[in-house]
Amino acid sequence: MTFKLRRAFTLAELLIAMLIFSFMMLSMVGIYSAANKHMFQNYRQNAVRSGALVAMKTITARLQEANRIDIPAAGAAGNVLAFAVNVDNFSGCYRINPAITPSWHFICHAPAVTVACPYGNCLYHHTGTIAGGGGCPGGPYWAVSYPVVCGQSGGTITQLAYDVVPTPSLFYRTDTDFAGRPLVKVRLRVFWDPPTDYTPGVRDFRSVGRRIDSTLVTAVKLNIAAP
Repeated sequence: MTFKLRRAFTLAELLIAMLIFSFMMLSMVGIYSAANKHMFQNYRQNAVRSGALVAMKTITARLQEANRIDIPAAGAAGNVLAFAVNVDNFSGCYRINPAITPSWHFICHAPAVTVACPYGNCLYHHTGTIAGGGGCPGGPYWAVSYPVVCGQSGGTITQLAYDVVPTPSLFYRTDTDFAGRPLVKVRLRVFWDPPTDYTPGVRDFRSVGRRIDSTLVTAVKLNIAAP
């Protein structure tokens, strides 16, 4: 009987191979974790900034159509913007363009956490048509009834952006210029800080997110004559 000698791995060689494989796996896990954090940060940052940009464009476009502004008052500031389109600024009695239905717009900031705003600090846009009524000579009175609760009642509601932080106010209305036209300044700041914006056991991005702080500022001169 003859025996053939077969070459095999020794225990030392197996240990060395396992050690090398372990280092490779740890490196791959580290690379994956870093890439995952980077992708999440980019996604969150793009989502927050894109939402703020869309909100700013929406507010600017609607303000440029405004013919009457009720909130804020001249020289005042706040987190509510209320105005009407296609209603005269002097008495609110007349439709400026017969072909366009008058509408009201109510843009407001809701800091509280709700079902519709799970992270809080949401910016909402309420809008609706203005129904005609009596009380004006030669035409109906276009009564404007703005919502009482931001983001929960009144007209058609759209969430414009989230993580909106007033610093200290979103909307500033300056005095009228030489032509009697008011100027509305909009300062839209979006802020997200993972260490403070988390719920234990539910939402925790402290290990994968970095602070996002971005501000958009614009000014819109309204085509409204002073009463």
